[in-house]
Amino acid sequence: MKNIIYSLCIILSASFFSCDETLDIRSESEITSPDKELTTEAQVRAALVGCYNGMQKPMETEWMLTELRSDNAVQGVPTSTNSVNLEFNELDMFTLLPTHPRVYDYWIDSYSNIGRTNTVLACISVIKDENERKSIEAQCRFIRAYHYFNLVRLFGPLFITTENISPDQAKLKDRSPVEDVYSLIISDLNSANSTALPEKWDDTNLGRASRLAAKTMLAKVYLTIGQPHNALPLLTEIKLSTKHRLLPYAEVFSIKNEMNDEIIFAIRYKSGGYGLGSPFANRFAPTSSGSTIINGDGSGWNFPSYDFMSYAYEPNDARREVTVSTFGTGTWVKNYVKKYISPVSITFDAENDWPILRYSDVLLMLAEILNEKEGHAAALPLVNEVRSVHGNLPALSMINNQDDCRLAIEKERRVEFAFENQRFFDLVRTKRAVDVLNNQFYTTDKAFYTRYKETAPKPGEVVKEWQLLLPIPQREIDTNNKVVITQNYGY
Repeated sequence: MKNIIYSLCIILSASFFSCDETLDIRSESEITSPDKELTTEAQVRAALVGCYNGMQKPMETEWMLTELRSDNAVQGVPTSTNSVNLEFNELDMFTLLPTHPRVYDYWIDSYSNIGRTNTVLACISVIKDENERKSIEAQCRFIRAYHYFNLVRLFGPLFITTENISPDQAKLKDRSPVEDVYSLIISDLNSANSTALPEKWDDTNLGRASRLAAKTMLAKVYLTIGQPHNALPLLTEIKLSTKHRLLPYAEVFSIKNEMNDEIIFAIRYKSGGYGLGSPFANRFAPTSSGSTIINGDGSGWNFPSYDFMSYAYEPNDARREVTVSTFGTGTWVKNYVKKYISPVSITFDAENDWPILRYSDVLLMLAEILNEKEGHAAALPLVNEVRSVHGNLPALSMINNQDDCRLAIEKERRVEFAFENQRFFDLVRTKRAVDVLNNQFYTTDKAFYTRYKETAPKPGEVVKEWQLLLPIPQREIDTNNKVVITQNYGY
């Protein structure tokens, strides 16, 4: 792989390799040398696999920017002076600065993989078969749209990069308005939502972006930007396709049943020492658990909050057993995320995939739209359909108005997609984030309040609207000497 890139201008230029330059490519069957060139069809195909695998790196920090900044998770070792735990505290308490290293990691890892997709798109003419060429293009556009969708929700206005440019040209780039970023995302997903991709791939191509994955993500984009009328037909089409279905939670997340019928798209991991294993089993297992939970002990990251453990689940909800657990006894008890833990022979090398789009998301987005459009009676059957596969959960029959249904869908989404990096985005999208997060600090999460009550701001003042966006990494602002890059308000 090329040397680590530090400045924005290098991200925009050097990571846009020309077709005869190098690209970091790691496939499941072959880890190629870094000097391999994209001059043959085989190399372009391998480079596409590299784009899929490039989705793994940003995921290592995405939970820190989403779950940890939601009411689902807290920094689990608040008295620690360890630098990593101090970084978690800053994210947890919304006190981070533009120099925060994990924010920069996510930024550069996302842009690096955007660069990979642009490289493949620039070299797509190498593929002679028209159908294959269109398929590779559609898959790359899906991956690029995925990254930009996450970035724009976290950072606001972005640097849009879609083609090879020189270092001097890169230095002249400034952030584009949010509307322009979404226009690119929608254009890319519309390209992926075409006959170039199958509705669902066969078993020999599991993990590739499908047409239904593009439709699902496009629907979520439309819902995010306040265009539910555009999302509705997409979600309806996915439901009518019958290509995906609900499954019991334990089956959805079993490593023996990966890429099952409920998974529409996932970031895939492969154990076995290939460098493609998931780190989250060890990262999320509790500290000082030795080999009781997982071989090699755990880091105790992504610590489920008191609020989540106490209030999120109803009795008999089968999702709880799959998602979270506790370790220890008496006064020494640690909560941990169980959903991504499986046996490992090598630390940080688990098999568990990370789901990005699931069929239950389609049904709950559809319920959300129908509740606003037609009322609770149209929405509740879809919510109850999701609940019906998760143990002895009663149907939500007592809800009789739109407001209560809105909150019921919010609660259902919280437990259904717990620790899948959706909660924070859901709260921001529904304009509930400031109220919910401030309420957590001082009402529902007693442990959180106790640890910060001496230094925390007054109730209602922990999280402000401007803090929902992350700062643009200061390193990017400092290293650009051609354009004055504006920082997000408040930072």
